[in-house]
Amino acid sequence: MIVTDLSKSFYPVPKIKNKEKTKEITKIKNKSYKLAKLENNRFSIITNNLDKCYICSSKKEDLHEVFEGKNRQISMKYGLVIPVCRKCHKLIPKDKTLREKLHQVGQKAFEKHYKTENFIKVFGKNYL
Repeated sequence: MIVTDLSKSFYPVPKIKNKEKTKEITKIKNKSYKLAKLENNRFSIITNNLDKCYICSSKKEDLHEVFEGKNRQISMKYGLVIPVCRKCHKLIPKDKTLREKLHQVGQKAFEKHYKTENFIKVFGKNYL
């Protein structure tokens, strides 16, 4: 005999929710002391005027590290920081030619200011 209708004989058991497995709310990780100190003491070897945007000369709202990502802290350490307004700060990641131009300006300033350091050893790439 082949059973084709299982609707009356099959009663699935509902899963019991375990209250112990609820997801815990975690706090956002605080910045390390070293990173916070670097961010508070940022300076620029590219420009002397930290009050105006480096790109459009409007009022400065943010500081942008020329080399982002894994080289961000190194940029802060060596002063490869530029003042930018919010509009330009949002534009930099989207505009590849502007980003490349800033990388070239940053490398030239680094090589001019730190004559004993090797840029390629520090940042791992030549942008010129």
